[in-house]
Amino acid sequence: MLTIIFKNMKECIDQKVYQAEIDNLPAAFEDGSVNGGERPGGSSLAIRERSPGRHVEIRADYIGTTIAVRQAGRQLSFSIRAAEQVARAFTEEQDLQLCVGGCPRSQRISRSDCCRGRGAAEVARALCKEMLPVEDVYFQSCVFDVVTSGDANFTMAAHGALEDARVFLPNAEKLHIFQAGGGCPCASSPFLLLLLLTTGLWVGLLHF
Repeated sequence: MLTIIFKNMKECIDQKVYQAEIDNLPAAFEDGSVNGGERPGGSSLAIRERSPGRHVEIRADYIGTTIAVRQAGRQLSFSIRAAEQVARAFTEEQDLQLCVGGCPRSQRISRSDCCRGRGAAEVARALCKEMLPVEDVYFQSCVFDVVTSGDANFTMAAHGALEDARVFLPNAEKLHIFQAGGGCPCASSPFLLLLLLTTGLWVGLLHF
């Protein structure tokens, strides 16, 4: 399950909660609304369904933030674009730093563990190459996820993240990021736009 909470802001929006889970990707907040309420700034928070049951976009213009939530196979993923001052507005004690510092070290899988089975890695590379011809961090993340999960649907999740990046990044030259060393990347590279969430293994909770 992925939960996103937009906090109450005076003269702007009511508190809104968005929840998504596998096979339930609603195009509305928990209370059935599709915007921030009747306050003057209510329209600055809005949900738009890009693809029924597959892709929802939440725009929080009042804080310069856009969130894309997707389902690919049996996985949920989200991509987020936020102003740096918003992303860094929380203290470590609030435990909201996933998008800034990546996953905690205790939850990371090493590159060597990922690439131990060369045959599986080659199959994963072939599958990812079909969706992601450029071998950038999106491709490497795809290989890592397919190898560690055994689920080819992660190719669609990685491709979705790349498509989000095309929309989110104003400079097309910054779209493809390359990681030194090749092979399977660390799952928690802090600059990755894509954050893959497998249902039952991780519960996402974002506050704004």
